[in-house]
Amino acid sequence: MLSFRGTFTNKIDAKGRVSVPAKFRAVTAAQEFGGIICFPSLTDPCIEGGGPDLDAEIDLMLSRLDPFSRERNVLANMLKAQSAELMFDADGRVSLPDMLTAKAGITDQVSFVGLGNKFQIWEPAAYEAYLAAAMAEAAGHGGLLRSPYATPGAGADGRAGQVTPDSGRR
Repeated sequence: MLSFRGTFTNKIDAKGRVSVPAKFRAVTAAQEFGGIICFPSLTDPCIEGGGPDLDAEIDLMLSRLDPFSRERNVLANMLKAQSAELMFDADGRVSLPDMLTAKAGITDQVSFVGLGNKFQIWEPAAYEAYLAAAMAEAAGHGGLLRSPYATPGAGADGRAGQVTPDSGRR
């Protein structure tokens, strides 16, 4: 399964177009879509995006909420009403909507940041500042990651109570 990986910084041209990294285009092409779907981030000063798979995941999450609740309406407004389907031109470029670039403080360059099933688009200096803080914070979150092979009740290192090939041998 292809995923959005890596960080790429590209210039916005005089016509407001930016080249989407080829690796990112390959992910949405594998999802049979010739573009990207972008929306304002709910958590950071950037644009978030992905392909149809992410859009379907968002639809599923929204469908689990009461269709008449304030929370669903607020989230749907951000993730659907403020979203844009941006189709690639012949050179793999898109035009980012002013509404999205203004919210992210983007002017003449963007950094595409792969996050697996989605990506973010940042103003490069803002991303560098975010990354420095995130790297310091990430050290404290390592315990959230669990090996899929760890046994239930295993510690953060995945070893407590784990069965090994040598178990039971004397």
